[in-house]
Amino acid sequence: MSTPRWLQAFALAVSAAAPLLAAPSEAHAWDPVVHRSDAGVDLYLWSARDFGTSLAAVPFVQFEPTPDLFINLKFPLALSFEGPGDFQDPGRQSRAALGNPTFTLYYSDAGRKLTWYAGGRAGLPLGAIDGYDWYAARGFAAAAMAYYDLHLWASNALPVGGLGGIEYRFGRSFVLRAGGDLTFFVPVRDRRWRGGIEFIDDSDDLDAVFQAKVEPEFQSRSGFGGGVALQTVWVPSSVYDDQGQVSLLPYFVYDSQKTFFMRAGLLLALDEPLGPAFDRGQVASLYLQFGGHID
Repeated sequence: MSTPRWLQAFALAVSAAAPLLAAPSEAHAWDPVVHRSDAGVDLYLWSARDFGTSLAAVPFVQFEPTPDLFINLKFPLALSFEGPGDFQDPGRQSRAALGNPTFTLYYSDAGRKLTWYAGGRAGLPLGAIDGYDWYAARGFAAAAMAYYDLHLWASNALPVGGLGGIEYRFGRSFVLRAGGDLTFFVPVRDRRWRGGIEFIDDSDDLDAVFQAKVEPEFQSRSGFGGGVALQTVWVPSSVYDDQGQVSLLPYFVYDSQKTFFMRAGLLLALDEPLGPAFDRGQVASLYLQFGGHID
């Protein structure tokens, strides 16, 4: 009895792919996140009845120009759909704005279990561009990210700061990341815009923002897994009585271990001013990250 053609074709495909499947993987999934070269985008989508729908998109690229020295570049974009109008046009508005392109330079030392990093960063202060629509779109994007990484959306200020942290691997499948940074917002012009979505006051003084994150993550040998990030932001000059914002980001993760990686989760603001997450007008954002390894 002759072998069916589809079975012959399948056997031929398997035999052709066998050398690739048997080849050792570069296993980028097991490389510390701060110690690899990647390119991708982070997306935060927040929709609330009172504020419309907001999207914070943060494309990024990270590479290693010399051993253990890394450069990270981010180019944030804010989109706001059917948000509230202003005093000139009370109708609902759609707006767009660029965030502050950010350059980060840091040193990272990767050991068998422990990886640590330390460095500094600065942003191009596009928040100094005049215009209510520009300001509002950036403010809603900051809220969509639960005010984490405020330096991406700072208005009328040059963000400059330092950062550091560790990543510790407990065996092959479980890793714990912890880090923080301190950013100074140096005024570059008088602040004209202020509103309920602005976390920092409208004075012309130097502002400081401290943030920290703890992130345990599990990832199986196949590249599938998940984790949760607990993050906090503290702003001494906040216009709110509560000067801190705490949020939680549970997520699923997949890494092909050679080229493609992604995360999908839900960012939940836990306390005031943006939480509790599922109250009306408060922040619960859909989070998606996807990208590829470039080394």
